Amino acid sequence: MSDRPLGARGDLADLAPYISPQLPAKVRLNTNESPYPPPKELVDEVAEALRSEALNRYPDRDANALVDGLAARTGWSREGLWIANGSNEVLLHLFLAFGGPERTCLTFEPTYSLFSNIARIAGTQVAAGARGPTWEVPDDTAQEALDRHDPDIVVFCSPNNPTGAIESASAIEIALQRAPMVVVDEAYIEFARRGSSFRPMLEAHRNLVIVNTFSKAWSLAGARLGYLMATPWVIEELLRVRLPYHLSTFTQLAGVAALGHEDAGAERVAAIAAERDRIAAELGEMGLDVYPSQANFVLFETGDRTQPDPERTRAIWQGLLDRGVLVRHYPSSPVLASTLRVTAGLPEETDAFLEALRTTLEEM
Repeated sequence: MSDRPLGARGDLADLAPYISPQLPAKVRLNTNESPYPPPKELVDEVAEALRSEALNRYPDRDANALVDGLAARTGWSREGLWIANGSNEVLLHLFLAFGGPERTCLTFEPTYSLFSNIARIAGTQVAAGARGPTWEVPDDTAQEALDRHDPDIVVFCSPNNPTGAIESASAIEIALQRAPMVVVDEAYIEFARRGSSFRPMLEAHRNLVIVNTFSKAWSLAGARLGYLMATPWVIEELLRVRLPYHLSTFTQLAGVAALGHEDAGAERVAAIAAERDRIAAELGEMGLDVYPSQANFVLFETGDRTQPDPERTRAIWQGLLDRGVLVRHYPSSPVLASTLRVTAGLPEETDAFLEALRTTLEEM
């Protein structure tokens, strides 16, 4: 007899928990956080605002001040904005409202693994389409996957995590013509070339949802704040699954304050993008295959991409960790097991990573 009086749902029995290693390392470049803290002035504003809040009272249920600020920044109607505790909770709300046992979500692998995890947590069936040799989604591949799986929801990530590439506009257009809902997660869009966002497509497509976060470019991963833009009918349905007072007073104040410091964020984004490009160039000079990135990270092959060697990749990852540098490793992924992903950090963190990698490769 099991020592657990009640196990998880049967459909979750084979769902592995999402775990990103929290290992002791002087240089942590594995979770795509911003290396820069938010501006001191922003932190001071939040602290001062908190002092005047009645924390014995529930927060504003509808986060009105934050919604108004986001509407002004994005140029999107407040009736089409939804805010939650990080973009992962935004995605969870979407799948709770629009997923379920009789519905299917389509992703194109490799992509952000929490798409499928969150969909399954909400009881949604998950189907996976393939990507091309450089991780693009060809139009014919998109059409074939849509025809085969007839999904209710299609999820893209642009720039894609972990590959770093902007998704194909034509593939997204094909999905919009076929699926009832298409979600594009733009968590890293601030690091991409101007004009890369699919935000302009919202006006023409009632079934398009754009998701974003304050965790990356805004340096507020610790505040847990994400949002989506969609047509108002999406928001009306999401209200069915929202828990009361779900967004804390602190999170709301942090978001409002951040919107007043966008210029500082833009400067830091430029610095991070410069480090990203520097990393890619240096890896190329080492003879490693690097995938072009428009995000705040770089994915690279640890050897000959035509002959994957997961054991070599594991040894390189461990060699970096032994030298105080933690990067992202994908040992359980059949298509990523010979790659590593490194976050673009401070210049001195880039130096440490490159030195550790050179030493590790020389000793192999």
